Amino acid sequence: MDTLAGQVYGFAATIAAGLSLGLLFDLYRLWRRATRPQKAVTALSDILFWTVATPVTYFYLLMGNWGELRFYVFLGLLLGLFLYFSVFSVIVINFLITVGYYMGSMLVGFVQGIWLLVSLPWEGVARWRSGRRWRLGRVQTCRVARWRRPQPRWLGARRRLWPKFAFFRK
Repeated sequence: MDTLAGQVYGFAATIAAGLSLGLLFDLYRLWRRATRPQKAVTALSDILFWTVATPVTYFYLLMGNWGELRFYVFLGLLLGLFLYFSVFSVIVINFLITVGYYMGSMLVGFVQGIWLLVSLPWEGVARWRSGRRWRLGRVQTCRVARWRRPQPRWLGARRRLWPKFAFFRK
């Protein structure tokens, strides 16, 4: 028969196993919320969850009481799960969602920065080349070597003040 200290240590190990199972389940729940898998993928991921959760529980049982199944083992697992879902689950889920949001924002910012480093020189070269092509193909406005660009419509070049609707006419 184990001593009281050994039984308390085994009970604490089973509570820790329940807490760990709750954390694994929250991670699984967040993954399912993010990916929204279909039924077949959900079934496979359920099997994968239990193939990960079973060795974790077995490891805690081996560390706590040499793998013996007693009533306090089930009681400790249930107490650990209840403690996790009543106290820690909301905190962990909000923390993981916040970390995921900021990591996603950092990743998007990093990708946008790389895109700007790649695309801005190409855009500058394209603008420079199109400006040169435009200048070389136009007619001079006077004898001095100045080139005149036609005034864009949004600056007011021959633009009507009012649209051509019937109620705006005189």
